[in-house]
Amino acid sequence: MLPKVTIPQIQPECVIQTFSEVYDWGLRDLNIPSIHKSTLGEGIKIAVIDSGKSEHFETEKAFVSAKNFSKSNVVTDKNGHSTFVSAIIAAEKNDEGIIGVAPKAKLYYAKAIDDSGCGDPSALANAVNWSVKQQVDIISISAGMFFDFKPLRAAIKRAYERNIIIVCAVGNSGTRHYDVAFPARYPEAIGVAAYNERHETSKFSSRGVNVSFAMPGEDIYSAYPPNNYAKMNGSSFSCPIMSGVCALILSKHRKYQGNTPCNTPKDMLDHLKKYSKKMNSNKETGFGTIDIDALMGENGK
Repeated sequence: MLPKVTIPQIQPECVIQTFSEVYDWGLRDLNIPSIHKSTLGEGIKIAVIDSGKSEHFETEKAFVSAKNFSKSNVVTDKNGHSTFVSAIIAAEKNDEGIIGVAPKAKLYYAKAIDDSGCGDPSALANAVNWSVKQQVDIISISAGMFFDFKPLRAAIKRAYERNIIIVCAVGNSGTRHYDVAFPARYPEAIGVAAYNERHETSKFSSRGVNVSFAMPGEDIYSAYPPNNYAKMNGSSFSCPIMSGVCALILSKHRKYQGNTPCNTPKDMLDHLKKYSKKMNSNKETGFGTIDIDALMGENGK
């Protein structure tokens, strides 16, 4: 019997919501508020492969389609993980709660993780294949497993060959460098680790040679079911920040250039590498994080 695909056990820190809309620290750290003056991710389609369709009001307008591949009886998110992830990407700019990295992006939910936080590798592969059929621009996967499953590898390759950008959380195995999870470990994926407000690799984050970049992943503030907010930790939440950044890049270039230098996943990776900046230890976090100002500014073409 194959091991399970998992997401981290949900341990939300419930927070009191102010009567205003805020950018979380991670978005402010990357200077996303400034980037939102030129793009909000319009026209970009993102598949969120996770624990189901968010019912939170923050993501309601972003929703396009959803399909259940898990053993759960419902497509909706009963776990909370997918809601948290999808709001990081596309929480609406609505003068309430939070703002997502790409609040005008459109979301496609593929439920590969059941309500307990586990899933079958075949469900993950099927979710990737469905996402390809939806002709999405980006696939965001904040789940993983520590073994190579051939049907999943084939699905990831198929998405890559269709010029879909694949962004994956690397896992939360800490300092065991060899323990970057699949599918983040596949060369076709952009594997994302977590860092904290001090720009240090998060203690829990997987790290090492299979990591591409790092994004904020500690004390992340996002939406939580039914219509609440919470703070959580994990590379699971660094991944959707990178997915949102990729959406902003694609949207801006398509909007102002008529085309984009990121027509393929390799183009996107090269583009991100060009505007990367070192962190405390690049051996742990690949090319480091992204200089968003340089990437999205006049010279970031």
